[in-house]
Amino acid sequence: MIDLNVWAVRLLSATVGVVLLAFIVVLATRESGDGAASRSPLIGELVPAVTGESLNGTNFDIDEFSNRWALINFFASWCVPCEREHPQLAEWQDRHSGNGIVISIPFGDTEEDARNFFEKHGGDWPVLMDRDAAWAVAFGVMRPPESFLVSPGGIVVAKWQGQITADEVDRVVNDLERKVADR
Repeated sequence: MIDLNVWAVRLLSATVGVVLLAFIVVLATRESGDGAASRSPLIGELVPAVTGESLNGTNFDIDEFSNRWALINFFASWCVPCEREHPQLAEWQDRHSGNGIVISIPFGDTEEDARNFFEKHGGDWPVLMDRDAAWAVAFGVMRPPESFLVSPGGIVVAKWQGQITADEVDRVVNDLERKVADR
């Protein structure tokens, strides 16, 4: 005969397990936003240091790209909006091969899963593992996908929460370039 307390604990454990599973499914498949620009205390500030070895084995330092636009994208291999957004990142990278760079940072992901994601979806830009989540904290990332646009000169000028498009990023780039030209 099973003790009533043991039965209650098993029922509670099963219920918690089902709720957690449902939560994970919602996070992995939800629309994560419309890619609308978001507020961030980093806007107008110097980009946090992003340095390290990329998945392809080369050393990366964001400061070496201070004369270009940089689009820093926090993504996850399990994130459906990240998968949908990825071709847009490739499109933006192609459009700006001479004056811009995409940098991808896996969020809550393993190196193996990040490598598999890029093998499946392509992309030839730096992918840097955030092993201790220092960059996620420095950028204030809550959930993927989140993207940050850094202007030539190293100033964060825009943040998006959710799936973005190359055209949306270009609208911001063009508006800022127009403002500089009008000065």
